Amino acid sequence: MKGLFVDWQLTLTVVVIAVAAAYVLRAVLRPLFGRGGAGCGSGCGKCAAAESAPTPGRIGLPQLPSTM
Repeated sequence: MKGLFVDWQLTLTVVVIAVAAAYVLRAVLRPLFGRGGAGCGSGCGKCAAAESAPTPGRIGLPQLPSTM
């Protein structure tokens, strides 16, 4: 009699489905319980970082607000 995970294809399928389910669960739960950072909400910290000093000799472009 064969065990449930004796067949390597079944084992591989179960592992792939479990990894996919964990990824989806993480994507759903991360915005709800993730580390809250200031700025845009992604938690990367880039938005809250201080703006770097302009490089001498370069002309900066004006930053326009988004129209969305």
